[in-house]
Amino acid sequence: MKTVVIIGAGFSGTATAINLLRGCTAPLQVVLVNRSGSMARGLAYGTSSPKHLLNVPAGNMSVLADDSDDFLRFCRGRIPGVSADTFVSRQLYGDYLGTRLDEAELTAAPLGKLIRINCEARRIRHEGRGARVEMADGLVVQADHVVLAFGHFAPRDPMNIDPGVLGSGYLSDPWAEGGMHTPADGPVLLVGSGLTALDAVTSLLQQGHQDPIHMVSRRGLMPLPHRTRRSETPVPDSFLQDMLQAPPAIRSYMRVIRRKVELLQQEGIDWRDLVGALRPVTAQLWQRLPMAEKRRFLRHAQPFWDVHRHRVAPDSWELFRAALAQGQIRPLAGRVVASRRQGERVQVTLRRRGDGRELELDVARIFNCTGPNGNPSLVDDELIRQLMDDGLLQTDALGLGVAVDERLALLGRAGESVSCLSYVGPMLKGRLWEATAVPELRQHAARLADRLLAPASGGHTAGNLHGRLEWLTAK
Repeated sequence: MKTVVIIGAGFSGTATAINLLRGCTAPLQVVLVNRSGSMARGLAYGTSSPKHLLNVPAGNMSVLADDSDDFLRFCRGRIPGVSADTFVSRQLYGDYLGTRLDEAELTAAPLGKLIRINCEARRIRHEGRGARVEMADGLVVQADHVVLAFGHFAPRDPMNIDPGVLGSGYLSDPWAEGGMHTPADGPVLLVGSGLTALDAVTSLLQQGHQDPIHMVSRRGLMPLPHRTRRSETPVPDSFLQDMLQAPPAIRSYMRVIRRKVELLQQEGIDWRDLVGALRPVTAQLWQRLPMAEKRRFLRHAQPFWDVHRHRVAPDSWELFRAALAQGQIRPLAGRVVASRRQGERVQVTLRRRGDGRELELDVARIFNCTGPNGNPSLVDDELIRQLMDDGLLQTDALGLGVAVDERLALLGRAGESVSCLSYVGPMLKGRLWEATAVPELRQHAARLADRLLAPASGGHTAGNLHGRLEWLTAK
């Protein structure tokens, strides 16, 4: 019986497990490993706040690549009046993923078996054509294949902020357990102005926070909203053709996009339609770029792309806009140049972008909202360190995530594909760029599952894990 171990039970790991169980035609064991929290939740969908909404409408959030309306039907069975354009809670989406995982487990039996393990995977040893996975509690699993499906890691601390000095006056990871629900009595400073910052604002306002919320980011860009309704006018095919025929350079891409926005808005086509239309070819556009152009994009254009591409639910944005209009949210383009603890408060010095003037703030707490760290070499994780030390996992050339080949197999130290190890999740960014949202991740998960289910992909190393759990635990 073939055994596939999936490490990480957020969206990517859960989607891969569902696809494996739905598609298996030969005996298969799927071992889903999650070190903390509930299966099928992860950071994104583990929130208990109904105010934390999905940033993608319900009509585009199916976990199944071959059934785009699956989540919409799930929602309509629970919430009257839900449409494809509705933005529902992340908590509901977590319920959906858990339900689909349970259903896949039931329908796959007895051919396919799902084993859930709540423990941290500490080491992966490459043995023959398979791998040996060692857990923190001593459990050992022999696998034919291991899928790394870890998602986002904690953000790095911004410059000039020392957690040891600031103590409880600094929240390094708002998504850590309880982080978003830690009240702050007095003004606060959010470092970053993207999606994490908006979630922090939502949590603070939900808790009744009435003091100023300062928000600093390098360019001072603010979140942008989705529309409440999709456009009925399709984007002409010529737009994608022009993009793919443009010289592979950021300026060329931007020139085509700006020209099309100006031309098509007269026909009722919004800029959001054009950004959305790029999704099927984003990876192709990214891979066409020379390395120098990719670096130029990261230095100069990425923040503008992110704010236009990764928009927020209209209701979340209205809450943010109202607080902004009332003066409670106070945005600033600049950076932190100094911070220190002063009794129960934190003194922060900000330097404004443009004129270089400095501003002194007295706040109760600083929230690090700079976004997750996707560079494995900067992650403090025992498993990742071991894989890198053993030459089984490498950072991509841009430091955006994990280096993989076209089949999502890990690339080792010498650039060779590691046949028994794959990765699926947001750390595919270096190769594919568009690898953070459900519409793309479900495709990656489905393709990887198809590859692992192919007869030539193995099935020789592992016996029946159900019958060996007691022995394995004793090792």
